[in-house]
Amino acid sequence: MKETIYTSQSSLNAPRAFLRSVRDDLRVVYHISWQLFVRNLKLQVRQSLLGYAWMLLPPLIAGLVWVFLGRARVLNVQTMGIPYPVFVLAGVLLWQGFVDALNCPLQQLSNAKSTLAKVRVPHEAFVAAGAAVVVFNSLIRLAVLLGVMLWFKTPLTGSLALVPLGLLALLVLGLALGWLLALLGLLYADVSNALSVIINLWFLITPVVYTLPPRFAFWLQLNPVTPLLTTTRNWLLAGPAIPTPGFWLVTVLAGVVFGGAWLAYRLAQPHLIARL
Repeated sequence: MKETIYTSQSSLNAPRAFLRSVRDDLRVVYHISWQLFVRNLKLQVRQSLLGYAWMLLPPLIAGLVWVFLGRARVLNVQTMGIPYPVFVLAGVLLWQGFVDALNCPLQQLSNAKSTLAKVRVPHEAFVAAGAAVVVFNSLIRLAVLLGVMLWFKTPLTGSLALVPLGLLALLVLGLALGWLLALLGLLYADVSNALSVIINLWFLITPVVYTLPPRFAFWLQLNPVTPLLTTTRNWLLAGPAIPTPGFWLVTVLAGVVFGGAWLAYRLAQPHLIARL
């Protein structure tokens, strides 16, 4: 068996060897991540009475709570003719996809800590397998949402064809930030604990269950999730086809941050393994 020795020497001192190792790892990522993806899907139903229902229950319950608050007139939201349950469910399901993608790198790498320190397996395979589960779950949720839209007789327009682009941008943004968090989260449990608190606060400043209030629109649009979520929801619910301001900028930046965060993780990988 080939032995791999990690040293404190920076990989940038030998860029060709670094790029060669990246290339070699990427060649096997697909095969390993597919096997891990299948295993992860089975783990979702193993030792669980409700099985795959858990991919829908949390966002559905959260959506029902906000629908109840809306009908109790605790919230006064203008949804441009779209039934409020459909509006809320679309927002919550898109938000849940982003949160799943955000948690994915840290969760997958933390679960594989013992393996990463002993076996030479590309770390990207674990993240790719987790990301595939996130995509799978998001597609199932979208299918359920389409059923709800038909039930409430929400018009289906040609902008639905753009939804995969908006969903992809949301997931890439989540994965990009998740890679950055994984750098510290593998070393300090505080990151994981703080993340759950931050996500709850983040939900409140993101127009998931309400429309952008004109008074605070400028500040809320500084939230990078806002243009991606509102644009994708507009495409889902027959809203304006023109993206919300900031959509393309955030999409491009998400891709750049994703690449940069992944590269930073690769450079820090020897040090992380030494500390695991």
